[in-house]
Amino acid sequence: MKSTSWKKDYLVVIFNDYDNTWKDITIPSTFMQCIRFVRSKGWTDSKSVRIVSLAEFATMPQREVTT
Repeated sequence: MKSTSWKKDYLVVIFNDYDNTWKDITIPSTFMQCIRFVRSKGWTDSKSVRIVSLAEFATMPQREVTT
């Protein structure tokens, strides 16, 4: 059985309630790296911060960039 613990397919995202979108605040990381990032920032009981997979982040509402 292969281990998937070294795959970097998770992100830490934060909710922007101004325009109701989610923004990624980390690069793709392992699940444990995301947990350590959230704990180091002190966001352990925040409702607006989540750890999601890359596939789940693609389906979340995001801000459209216009140039």
